[in-house]
Amino acid sequence: MKALVDALPLLGTGIARGPRVRVERPPPPADEATLCEAALGGDAEAWSALVARHNQRVVVSLLARGVRVDRAKDIAQEAWIRLVEQQRQGRLARLQLPGLAIAQAHFLALEAQRRDAAARRHDPIDEPSIAAVLAAPGCDAEARLLTEERVTRAVDVLSGCSSSAKKVFRLAYGGEGLSHAEVAQRVGLSLQRVRQILCEVRAKLRAALEGREER
Repeated sequence: MKALVDALPLLGTGIARGPRVRVERPPPPADEATLCEAALGGDAEAWSALVARHNQRVVVSLLARGVRVDRAKDIAQEAWIRLVEQQRQGRLARLQLPGLAIAQAHFLALEAQRRDAAARRHDPIDEPSIAAVLAAPGCDAEARLLTEERVTRAVDVLSGCSSSAKKVFRLAYGGEGLSHAEVAQRVGLSLQRVRQILCEVRAKLRAALEGREER
C-alpha cells in the first residue's frame, strides 16, 4: 500500500511537465492626468499615447464642420504637431484634451478656408481669361478694361465650376489661347463637349455680372 501511495504523484495524466513560463501582463494604461503631465515635460511616448487616445475625436469634429475625410486627417495631424511645438517652446502651460487639440484643428481649418477663398478671388490664371471672354468683340480698348469688382465676381463663379470645366476654360481663354479642337485634344474630350462646356461657363459668367440667375 505504501508503494502505491508513493507512486501517486508520478501517475497523473502521464504527460511530462516542462518548466513553468511566466506570462508578462501589459501594464494598465496611464490615467489622463499622468499622460498630460508627462507630455508637458516633453515625453514623446506620452504624446503618442494622447494622440492615439484623442485623435479620432479631433477628426470627427472636423468632419462635422464639412471638412473632407483626407483633409480632416491632415489638419488633425498638423494640430498635434503645433501643440508639440508649443510645448517645446515653453508656450503650453496646460494640456486639456481633446478640447485643446480640437480648438487648434478648427483654427487651422479656418486658416485653410480663408487661404482657399483668397486664392479663388485672386487667381492670376483666371483673371485675364475672364477679361477675354467677357469683353465684347467690337468694343475699344478702354471698354475692355473690367473693374476689379466684376473680375472678382467672375472668378468666384469660375471657382464653382468643375475642375474639367475650369481646365477647358483656361486652355481656351488663357495664355495659350488654344483653338477648340486643340483644347479637345489636350483634355481628351470631344469637340462638341468642349464647345458645350465653354458655352455653359460663358453663360454663368454673364449671368453673374448682369445680376441674374443662370438657368
